[in-house]
Amino acid sequence: MSAQIWPLLRCWLLLLLLGGIEIALSYLPLGRALRPLLMIPAGLMIIAVAVGFMEIRRGSVLMRAFALGALFWLLILLGLGSADPLTRTDYPVSGVQVK
Repeated sequence: MSAQIWPLLRCWLLLLLLGGIEIALSYLPLGRALRPLLMIPAGLMIIAVAVGFMEIRRGSVLMRAFALGALFWLLILLGLGSADPLTRTDYPVSGVQVK
């Protein structure tokens, strides 16, 4: 493989590892206070995409502005998508049997 493929392959493998960690952590019975810890691998995935695939460090100022704008919207979508699971509450209903 050429020398240009190795950094992309490493970044892709890192994303797969972080995705696996996030899936494995989602199966743990975490309390309400520890649920935000599930966001750590997602944040690390955003950083890996920004540094590895978008190559923010080597781009021009305009490219960096657009990449940071994309990362900003990605953070907004991640926050909106996690608002429901992080704030969900189960309310017991009296007199109802669940089968």
